Amino acid sequence: MQRLKPCPFCGKVPDLEDPDTLYPNGTGWKVTKGFRHYVSFRDVPKEQWCYTLHCVTTSGGCGAEVSGDSAEEAISKWEKRHGHVQA
Repeated sequence: MQRLKPCPFCGKVPDLEDPDTLYPNGTGWKVTKGFRHYVSFRDVPKEQWCYTLHCVTTSGGCGAEVSGDSAEEAISKWEKRHGHVQA
């Protein structure tokens, strides 16, 4: 299991085993005439769904979140964000 950086706001480490941590956010993307635009995820294949990575409040997190055009992009944005919690 991949271990992510802790939340920069509350210090909680996201648990990718928790389905409330990383999930499809209801949008998807498609390219029309060379431009990417966002639509309901029901209108595109699963490979084009957008995802949100969330610091889950029900397990002690603060609700911070990042979104991406894929699960991998959301995780990458979480790992590259600015700021950190000092122990």
